[in-house]
Amino acid sequence: MADNYTVVSQRRTVQVLSPQEVIDVEEVGFITKPSGVYAQREVPLAAWSAEGAAAWIGPLATAIEGLISGGLATSASFVQDVDDSGLLTDYVEFVVTYTPTDGLGLPMSTFVRVPVNALTLDTQFGTFLGTSPADQLRAAYDALVATAGL
Repeated sequence: MADNYTVVSQRRTVQVLSPQEVIDVEEVGFITKPSGVYAQREVPLAAWSAEGAAAWIGPLATAIEGLISGGLATSASFVQDVDDSGLLTDYVEFVVTYTPTDGLGLPMSTFVRVPVNALTLDTQFGTFLGTSPADQLRAAYDALVATAGL
């Protein structure tokens, strides 16, 4: 059993990568520790059969928990939506919250939806996809602060 997640479901299915490409996968559902965020990861069946899912689930659970424990998000949820290409895509939707320090305003929040695959990309040297998940959450927080100051 992993230290930062618990597997709660598994099922064999397929993942559609494009109109011409489909792969067999094991869909693994898990809950992160200690925040209790449910998420899913599609593990290619060949990798799952050979080595299990830990190499795929562990880094994702660590990324989710890191953004929450680091103070950039207050919670998160797993969601699926159709992307620009018309394919079903997995996301983790983070809740970013700002509470005014003057005691006059109520907590304010917004959502930041991050593709599951983007959460485990190595962005220490930048990314071709734009900003890192942490940068996206920080920008949302800064926007909440700026709006509260109007």
